[in-house]
Amino acid sequence: MFLNAAWRFVSTSEYSQYFLAAALFGTWLLSWRLWRFTIRPYLRPQDPIELPYWIPILGHSLSFFQNSDSLIERGLDYTGRTHEPFALQVASQLFYIVTGPKDVAEVYRNVATLSWDGHLSQILSNFGFTGKALKLAWHVPIPGDKCYMHKNPVNPKQLSLVKLIEEVYIAQLLPGVHMTEMSEKFIVSLKDSLQPPKLDFCTLSRNGLTRRVSLKALCRSTLVEAATFSMFDKALHKLNPDIVQHMLDFNDSAWMVFFGLPEIFSAKVAKARKTMQKTMAEFARLPEKEREGQAWGIGTILKAQEIVGIDIESRACMLLLIYWAANSNEYNISFWLIAHLVYNVPLMERVRDELEAGWKDGELDIKYLCANSPNLDGAFQESLRLNGGAMMSRQVKQPTMIGNKLMQPGSNVLMPSRQLHMNESVWGQDYKNFDAERFVRDKGMLKHSSYRPFGGGISYCPGRVMAKEQVYAFVAIIFRRFDVKLAPGINGKFPVLDESTPSLGITGPVKNMDVFMDLTEREKYNLY
Repeated sequence: MFLNAAWRFVSTSEYSQYFLAAALFGTWLLSWRLWRFTIRPYLRPQDPIELPYWIPILGHSLSFFQNSDSLIERGLDYTGRTHEPFALQVASQLFYIVTGPKDVAEVYRNVATLSWDGHLSQILSNFGFTGKALKLAWHVPIPGDKCYMHKNPVNPKQLSLVKLIEEVYIAQLLPGVHMTEMSEKFIVSLKDSLQPPKLDFCTLSRNGLTRRVSLKALCRSTLVEAATFSMFDKALHKLNPDIVQHMLDFNDSAWMVFFGLPEIFSAKVAKARKTMQKTMAEFARLPEKEREGQAWGIGTILKAQEIVGIDIESRACMLLLIYWAANSNEYNISFWLIAHLVYNVPLMERVRDELEAGWKDGELDIKYLCANSPNLDGAFQESLRLNGGAMMSRQVKQPTMIGNKLMQPGSNVLMPSRQLHMNESVWGQDYKNFDAERFVRDKGMLKHSSYRPFGGGISYCPGRVMAKEQVYAFVAIIFRRFDVKLAPGINGKFPVLDESTPSLGITGPVKNMDVFMDLTEREKYNLY
């Protein structure tokens, strides 16, 4: 009776056409959802299970960009936390999420059907390296080409520009003369920036030789300043005195550029990006004599781009990508490491002894410190485990079996390090807790396939050694010059990881959270 009355109302109503359209759409939507997430998976059991959604085309886009970690956890729950690969639809892109340690290792080993180059090309494009420049960047020079140079001193192997830059990265960032030069300049900048009179930018109050500081502000500004000097000497500061702040503004929303969001959705980062690209273009135009202090790798890449015929604006996009990559992790991992030290006094005292041993006749022996600091190492590695949120990626070129699931070409494989680092079957029931002795007790975990703070395979980060030296030097200089303690009466609970945006590396704390420390000058060490 009720249904008959409802039908008479709908069929005689002036809005009947709208009711009918809504009913047809609802029927279509339910049919589509039944097919997509029930019938098709039954017919194709080898396909990774897909996390259901209600809005075709859009898929999980909003959830992915608002809190990708929470979305991936939903996927793990939906698949019974088996850590088998599953699928996420994000706009027009299908992502296969791989979180099982064995599956991740298999992805890294597979260079035949899973491509790093496709992912790298997309990143370059998103940073503005497009069109002719992108085509030239992948071109392998052959005799007769305009870009071919016999006995090329910059590119003797005649590699494509992209592959040459990968080799330059390795030569610059792995242990050797170029890394040592860059690391030494980084430490020179730290020593200059961490002088007491230069800390007003992060100081809340002063009382004699003691100043109360924001750890977040201290890490952000000091480490970006040091990276800038180690890569470009003083040239960027001359072109743009506010370069450090512009880099920080860009980095806070760089994920929008990394994932290629249209400018209408990424206005927050657009201004900083344009300013940075303008500065980089001005740097690329400088005569080589005015770039004498630049890192070897920067100069080599600029020479290679010129030989290939890359336009100035595209050179600037490449420089911005390199500069951003150098500043995307160090200040956040330094924040977490020092935060754990000041919240754990016994650990801090053990680490302080190791730091003191790293100073020889008033000079920091960073190689010795990095090789002889088990307590600092344990805290550093555990901080990486808990706060690393990067998503490593590969592009599927051909049908590929990972575990017992079939990956289809045209899709991307994502390996979120946070889910690897939070795998309860690997790390135990206390996987969410900070345990400074976890890696000290079992050093074998450093090589476990579920520990990937620096990626793996052909994309294994070449800067991992230098990054450790930079962070350790930062901590060593602070503890050498100051007595450090947690400021009483102002700090609350330990800061919480910011999960509100997709992570591209080491994630920082929630925006309104910080750690406040009291730094008291140690007068006899104020020159070191």
